[in-house]
Amino acid sequence: MLTIACQNQDSLIGDSYFEQGDYLEAINAYDAYLELKPRHTKTIYNRGRCYQELGRYEEAVHDFEKVLDQDPKNVHALLSMGQEMYRQEAYNSTILYCEKAIAEDRSNAMAYYLSGRSLHKMGLVIDALENYSKAININPEFGEAYFHRSAINLYLDKKAAACRDLALAVRLKVPGAEDVKNDNCE
Repeated sequence: MLTIACQNQDSLIGDSYFEQGDYLEAINAYDAYLELKPRHTKTIYNRGRCYQELGRYEEAVHDFEKVLDQDPKNVHALLSMGQEMYRQEAYNSTILYCEKAIAEDRSNAMAYYLSGRSLHKMGLVIDALENYSKAININPEFGEAYFHRSAINLYLDKKAAACRDLALAVRLKVPGAEDVKNDNCE
């Protein structure tokens, strides 16, 4: 019984370090837990997030892939892989991971947003616009989705819609939104 309590303690300590932003100590705690429970997906995922925060992207991807090998429907790992693919500018792969995450959780605003960002980067603005709108419908406080949707609306010469989105992005304190609004809206 004491061993189980100690095992769980290492994972909880790792979570505490993660919340404090002490990612190296979190990794140490997660490693200690994984020595006893090497297939614990939540801990592997959390360690991957630490690696991601530290900019150790290859190690992060390795952990996310380990999670997905054990649990191919793990929405958190799918979304994290999508973020890593986006960071690598592998937009088609980003979209595939986001689609898998959406298939498991249709209310995942971040998956729609990230897919929208990839589509936007690929020049598929109508599809991107649709994904930003889905993200906003799920989470009306998603400032970045308003901000990027406004860029498409400006591109499509839909100034009124763009200015409405920019006003919401400003209210939601999205960096840069106020400058874009001042430059494009009366």
